[in-house]
Amino acid sequence: MAPARTPLSLYVHWPYCSFLCRFCAFSKARVPAGGVNHALITRALLAELRTSLAPHSRDKELRSIYFGGGTPSLAQPAHVAQIIEQASRLVPLATDAEITLESNPTSAETDKMAAFKAAGITRYSIGIQTLDDGVLQRMGRLHSGAEALAAANRAASLFPGHVSLDMMFGFESQTVAQWKRELETVLAHADGHLSLYQLTVEPGTPLFRDIRAQRVKRNPDDTLALMYETAVALCRSRGLTHYEVSNYAASPESQSIHNIGYWQGRQWIGIGPSAHSRFIDPASGTCIRTVRIPDIQRWVQGCLEHGHGTAKTETVDDAEARQEAVVFGLRMLDGLSNARFMRTGCVNSGALSLAKYLCVEQVQRYVRDGYLRSSGRLDHLAPTERGLQVIDSILLDILP
Repeated sequence: MAPARTPLSLYVHWPYCSFLCRFCAFSKARVPAGGVNHALITRALLAELRTSLAPHSRDKELRSIYFGGGTPSLAQPAHVAQIIEQASRLVPLATDAEITLESNPTSAETDKMAAFKAAGITRYSIGIQTLDDGVLQRMGRLHSGAEALAAANRAASLFPGHVSLDMMFGFESQTVAQWKRELETVLAHADGHLSLYQLTVEPGTPLFRDIRAQRVKRNPDDTLALMYETAVALCRSRGLTHYEVSNYAASPESQSIHNIGYWQGRQWIGIGPSAHSRFIDPASGTCIRTVRIPDIQRWVQGCLEHGHGTAKTETVDDAEARQEAVVFGLRMLDGLSNARFMRTGCVNSGALSLAKYLCVEQVQRYVRDGYLRSSGRLDHLAPTERGLQVIDSILLDILP
């Protein structure tokens, strides 16, 4: 019997957006006045795909593919199909592989859903953000609340049980009551998965400049905490399990396989401008992290001339890999087992267990106070619901 193949994920970055949201710090560019050269971008993506995946063809299988951005629903479905087909020729797809595409809920993008399903997409993620038309307009979004709900319903009919709706809370002057009403409405249209993010103010964004100039006020921390707690309670009452800091699912089958791969240390390849990768190099056995060139034109040139647009390649040492295993593992309510810590992803920690790696006295204090759960001599460590809300602060105390 042939040895089992190692799971691998693929991230595909589509860099263009029809508009630039005031809060977004992701790598992206506005659609050029003359339109996107779809053929050129696809040629570059396919070139980088071949160069990046070919070394993994002998012993890996693709557990997930994720089209993110930017706004990948602006891509042409035929080109998405080409990328999926080429990827599966290079590295076989798992029989239950998850293939996700992010979308905005404009009517134009909603009209393309069926074509994306025919192209091979199996999971659809819709960036609703808010149903308040005034907030949407101020944040630079092009859709309305009504369009968002229509898109959610359409997606549920095409991808039953495999639709994720993204919402944000903490907009200026938003109250807890307003957030609760919005979330209740979205839950009535949800199809198994919600991602609920607190609005973050990232340096360099228009929102950051507005707040610094006092044109916009931030919501108080206690209000944001109440909004988070409201989301947890409301989702639980509707049968959605809180399985990660910002994610809720109706069943294990509805959870994001691709994102769980990041949190559990799965290897992944990223293609497209600014995309990141983290994998074991098949030739050397070392853990590698790569970052692609963020500038679209320079990235395209690199792909067409050299087969990739890589800006930086670096080795991930065991110390960094161990820290990442804990930081990402404790984002999930399931937490991190000692067995996974000692063998997951790029970690080669040998005899170094969680009990030897973490500050045990601090861990025990958080367990006594009800923020962490542990079994045995740290055979398993996980946050409680209470601890998940402040996990970043906990990590500062328990990491060496």
